[in-house]
Amino acid sequence: MTIQVIGQNFEVGESLTEHVKSTISKKIEKYNQNLISANITFTEAPHKKVKSSVKVELKLSDFFATAEENDAYSAFNSAFVDVEKQITRELEKMKSHK
Repeated sequence: MTIQVIGQNFEVGESLTEHVKSTISKKIEKYNQNLISANITFTEAPHKKVKSSVKVELKLSDFFATAEENDAYSAFNSAFVDVEKQITRELEKMKSHK
């Protein structure tokens, strides 16, 4: 399990990195899935906003989302909420096909 946090033209601090890693670990554990890797990229967006791109690879499938917010924490949280929705939908599809 590797979680990589990258900043492109953006300084990623220790607390942001820890927030990302703990959030992903807790949430993926909730779904009883094996995390292969997660790549989170932060970039500066126009109008002093931050764009967060989240890619999560599970044994189930790969999930990807982006979000643009005023700060890095809320950008990551918004993008990860979208990833969670995708995971939930995929798990529900698997249950209904059994």
